[in-house]
Amino acid sequence: MEKPLLIKSVLMFISLWTIGILFLWFRRNIEIFWKIVATLILAFYIWFFYEELYSGFSSFSNDWYNMTITFIKELLAVVFTNLFFLWPLALIIIFYKADDIKAENLLKFMCVFTLLLWIIFVLYIFHIKGIDTFLYENLKKMIPYAH
Repeated sequence: MEKPLLIKSVLMFISLWTIGILFLWFRRNIEIFWKIVATLILAFYIWFFYEELYSGFSSFSNDWYNMTITFIKELLAVVFTNLFFLWPLALIIIFYKADDIKAENLLKFMCVFTLLLWIIFVLYIFHIKGIDTFLYENLKKMIPYAH
């Protein structure tokens, strides 16, 4: 049985989170206390998932291309399934938003985002073999140092 996405892709998630924390530190008008708290939370996750991070870094060092493609594919699947959570949350935010234009923009974004994900998944399901061949073989040959 494969490990869940969150465990085998901890390195990618922590990397994205670290970039986000770096952006946070350059953001003005946020109190230094909250920046420190956010950084400490990231540090705790790095400590807690150290073994997964270390094994993920080893895997990434050995085969960065396949790990990245697999992460992107699985991340799309996670986002697609989390639409069951995101839609009700977005609708509640839309209901309580004071600015009608921003509420409508959020609704438009959710509709377009959902339709885009549906299109990606329908195309992938019907052309899985060709897309995987392209991603894991043909595209890999075109990218330097991906072998």
